[in-house]
Amino acid sequence: MDRQDRQWTDDRPRGGPTRVDPFERGIDRRRVLQSSAVASGAALTGCLGSDGDEDGERAPTVYVFNNGDRTLSIVDAEADELVETVFIDTTASFPANQYGTSADSEYDVLWLNVSGGVRAFDQRTLEEVTAVETGFGPNYPNLSPDGQHLVVAAGGTTTLAPDADDPDDHVIVRVDADPESDAFGDVTGEIETGYTGPCDVTVDSNGEYAYVPEIADETLRVVSVDPFETVAEIDVGEPAGDGRVLPFMATASFDGDLLLVENGEGELGSDPDVPRAGSESIWDVSDPETPTELERITRDDGLPAMPITSEIDPDAEAAYLFTPGAEAVTVIDLEDRSIDRVLDVGGTAISGAWGPNREKLYVPVQTANRVAVIDRARREVVTTIDTGESPTGAVGGTVRPETDTAQRLRSSLASLGVDIGDQEATFCPEDNCYCG
Repeated sequence: MDRQDRQWTDDRPRGGPTRVDPFERGIDRRRVLQSSAVASGAALTGCLGSDGDEDGERAPTVYVFNNGDRTLSIVDAEADELVETVFIDTTASFPANQYGTSADSEYDVLWLNVSGGVRAFDQRTLEEVTAVETGFGPNYPNLSPDGQHLVVAAGGTTTLAPDADDPDDHVIVRVDADPESDAFGDVTGEIETGYTGPCDVTVDSNGEYAYVPEIADETLRVVSVDPFETVAEIDVGEPAGDGRVLPFMATASFDGDLLLVENGEGELGSDPDVPRAGSESIWDVSDPETPTELERITRDDGLPAMPITSEIDPDAEAAYLFTPGAEAVTVIDLEDRSIDRVLDVGGTAISGAWGPNREKLYVPVQTANRVAVIDRARREVVTTIDTGESPTGAVGGTVRPETDTAQRLRSSLASLGVDIGDQEATFCPEDNCYCG
């Protein structure tokens, strides 16, 4: 689909992403040498006439979005090796990565959060198949387990003005996510929330409810997926210290009983009066319409830094918090509801994704240009995989993309810092992104 032909929603004011130029120090010799080798290999591949897998191979794969050069690193999730890195001219910080990603799933669409909305890409061709504009810079998508719906929270971020003169009316939208549907990509429901700051959305394992932390309203909103409507707004309680709780990210467990919520614990804004220290809440959502907070883990409990988001293992035994301020992933034992260990990943990481077999967690490390692989059984980093520039978001899947020589050549140019394409931005937490 041509980008000019997309179906957009109304003309809402859009927020701007935090932008950092990863090439501000110039082009280093290491990248030149690496890219020259890649370009030579790509040219040779083109001469030999092999432009990808003609049979459309299915294999355990992890897709890693490199925000610094708008490339995608394709990782073999069995061998834990880089297959290749190709240019896609866009990126994602928090792509929809919970459902439709397992080894037995046949869902083959990647949903990317971009500044202004979401875009869907075919995993095989890496071409856009649909897009929806929300009008806001921050967008957080999550797919329902049956692949029928995409729910997107739009507008929320920790840097919202606490007392806006002309506050936006934020939204939560539902999109037809079934590629076989005639309405694929259409907005099928919309909830206007007011200036509440919907900062993330996570769908329960039954696909019946979505949970939306609202940072400006100090609430956890519970949304029925179908019919698409709010069924509860839960006050998140008192802050652990000064300021406000500021709930902003959430992850539902695969068994449907637990919900993790990341809290800012401070004040809103780019220069808050009370700096955000962060905390992690564990909620019981076994009764989806009446969530109950079970535990809140704070810096006094050993939390090394403010958590940005999290992933929960398939058996709900452990949670993995991405704590970039400590250059670590913090592991929570969910039975004990306490910190089990802190894993050094060698740089800042704000997200991660389970591989298709749910045995390993793949963590893009932005400042190290690599992915740290955490073994679920051992709860430790077992290897690292080189990627493109500033990897940020990741998604598991079972489709090995059919790439071509042109994509690989553009990847080589992009890795050198050559300004090509539209350089579309995504949105990330302040000071934790490379949106160039």
